[in-house]
Amino acid sequence: MGLFRNLLHIRTAKKEISRNPLYQIIVAHVQKDIHESPHELIQKLPEESREKIIQEICNATETIWQTPDRILGNREMLLETMLNQAQYEILMIESDHWLCSFHGISGQLKEYLPEFAQAQIESGDFVWTQKDKPTKDEAYILVWGKFWRANLYYNILNETRIYLKDHNTNIERDWLFPLQYALTAFVEYKFRKEYGLKQLLEDICAIQYSSFLDVVLQGYKDPLAKWETNYNKVFPIPPK
Repeated sequence: MGLFRNLLHIRTAKKEISRNPLYQIIVAHVQKDIHESPHELIQKLPEESREKIIQEICNATETIWQTPDRILGNREMLLETMLNQAQYEILMIESDHWLCSFHGISGQLKEYLPEFAQAQIESGDFVWTQKDKPTKDEAYILVWGKFWRANLYYNILNETRIYLKDHNTNIERDWLFPLQYALTAFVEYKFRKEYGLKQLLEDICAIQYSSFLDVVLQGYKDPLAKWETNYNKVFPIPPK
């Protein structure tokens, strides 16, 4: 528990950090995203909850570091995190969000927040104002909390990816943002299908975008190039 206590209070001993260099990434994010967070919800997190989050992150990065194939181990965790992040993000963003420049991502699902939160998120001791279901504001708080946690993992795992040199130094050819576009569009496709909404994405596009996950998990050095080779086309990254 010493390491977790040290991370919790940002008094990390060098000998504890040195055995796993990924902990240095954690320390930076614990300081920035937890201790110095501008969000009131995070500022009010009890110490026990903070320690649990930090311990889970430490366990995850330790697993990556001990895995024979660290790059693939990190990719697996990163993909799981990105899928979690996307399912919350599609319900919070609006049409002017940068993700919505990609075909299939609308930013028009906020009205489904209460229904989603009631069905998919454990609310604990939270008592709804309307008794039977959360209001939009209450649902947003619950979903945002889940998104914040997934995004914390995402940022740490992405920095781990870069530390492991699992990226293209030419940022315009790096595979992370194309994957994020593809996953988010596919997650919205699945959401619309589940809720009986009009689809924005053609079935064939949904299949192609979802296959990006498989390409990444198969360990190709350049997943973007491999995806483009598979479909004989350039991935449709929106112009900046």
